[in-house]
Amino acid sequence: MNYTTYGTITFPADAVKLVTLSSVAFADDALVLRLSDGRILQLEMSQHPWLRWLLDATSEQRQQWEIVPSGGGAWWPELDDGVELQPLLDVKSLT
Repeated sequence: MNYTTYGTITFPADAVKLVTLSSVAFADDALVLRLSDGRILQLEMSQHPWLRWLLDATSEQRQQWEIVPSGGGAWWPELDDGVELQPLLDVKSLT
């Protein structure tokens, strides 16, 4: 069933599926984020100054991540920093 508001078709909330973070991995100099919809985001950490903190972390520190409760990002407690998913989904933010 569709809903309308002021002539614009809207959809019920259950029709919209939010993309969440499923897992985090590292491949050489890249941060690899797997999303709930099957997409994979791979970021070369040396190419993004805002990931310098993660590039400089030890392998052991990098492995100590957790997905935030909303699924909207990853957090590294020992490094006291994290990555939010939503800005990464905006291609313009990666340049």
